[in-house]
Amino acid sequence: MLRNTKIFFNKLFFIFLLHVVSVSNVSYAEEIDISILKEDLTNITRGSGTIGEIELSSALLDVVPEYIPDFSLELLSKIPNSNVKTRGVDAQNIYKKYSGSVVLVINKEKKAMGSGSILMKNPGLVLTNWHVVDGGKVLGVILKFEGDIKKSSVYPAIVISYDAVKDLALLAIKGKFPEHINQIIPKNSNIEVGSDVHAIGHPKSYAWTYTKGYVSQIRNNFKWRYKETAHEANVIQTQTPIDAGNSGGPLFDQKGFMVGVNSFKAPAENVNFAVSSIDVIKFMENIKKNIEPKKNVKKKKKKVIVKKEDTNGDGKPDILYYDNNNDGIADVKIIDKNHNGKPDIIAIDSNGDKKPDIVGIDKNEDGILDRWVIDKDFDGTPDIVGIDTDGDGKPDQYKKWS
Repeated sequence: MLRNTKIFFNKLFFIFLLHVVSVSNVSYAEEIDISILKEDLTNITRGSGTIGEIELSSALLDVVPEYIPDFSLELLSKIPNSNVKTRGVDAQNIYKKYSGSVVLVINKEKKAMGSGSILMKNPGLVLTNWHVVDGGKVLGVILKFEGDIKKSSVYPAIVISYDAVKDLALLAIKGKFPEHINQIIPKNSNIEVGSDVHAIGHPKSYAWTYTKGYVSQIRNNFKWRYKETAHEANVIQTQTPIDAGNSGGPLFDQKGFMVGVNSFKAPAENVNFAVSSIDVIKFMENIKKNIEPKKNVKKKKKKVIVKKEDTNGDGKPDILYYDNNNDGIADVKIIDKNHNGKPDIIAIDSNGDKKPDIVGIDKNEDGILDRWVIDKDFDGTPDIVGIDTDGDGKPDQYKKWS
């Protein structure tokens, strides 16, 4: 089993490398001066100047509100966190070890949610059902945090591969998941009828709910239908209680291996089905290289310096105001806070109301922003914190401001 597990993760890592670049650690700023959100950028006169040789504004222009998975963040305060009731030591151990490995997946376009399993944490890969993510452009992946869903992190994710017939999909986040999370390992052999199985998911939006049951039957080449689609896979019939919101979540055996992906239920009571982990492994082995969505190439906007300021009187500018859309009004402010010739704070007005609504900081002054504060509703108060975990200067993890 150990050898097979190692082979599986080696294949999984190779698959991911076909889609994303390598991940590196970055240093985050712990504080951002949010008073800049209330600054008025009106009546800035033209001037010229540079701070060092670095321009940060072009990187920040890609951090637009439309990309932020705010629908997922809004749900955090509305989703109840269930009281977990486990039966026996095995149940307690499985929930304790793997509940943090089960994510909540939000499909903004369908205003729907489901569950997912973290197969790899660095880079970040999540397995779920195809019907959970179908039609979603940027999906929100919510990670459990110390049992308090309101403190959870939200990661934007895209579908990098799917098998609609087997109702399976693989998601990738651009960054990485925390180190303390345990990766869920699909089992490469069939479970026996009568075996105890465990499920963790989000039935009817009750987040991170645990249930336990047993395997009723193994049904190979089983066919089922949703409203508009037909499916076929090897499935595990289980008495383990699941409901809407469990879809895409893991079904565990007694040792904590994933034996299936909870997918659908029959009208009869306690007749539930999970796509077999055997089919999961086959799905992972047959992922093609050409399924990553094509990226639109954005033209760089010409940036005009509108004004410069020397706040400490050393004869060198430490604040620059830029006009990115060439309308004669400043919409970007760059600050060299410690007066060393390297910019470390940038603020942008994304909606044209003459007040910054996104503030970024480059703590190590390498020209790459590390953290952002975003005023989503433009009221001068922060709503969202963006974090860059892979060092590309763009946020790939979001949290509510607190």
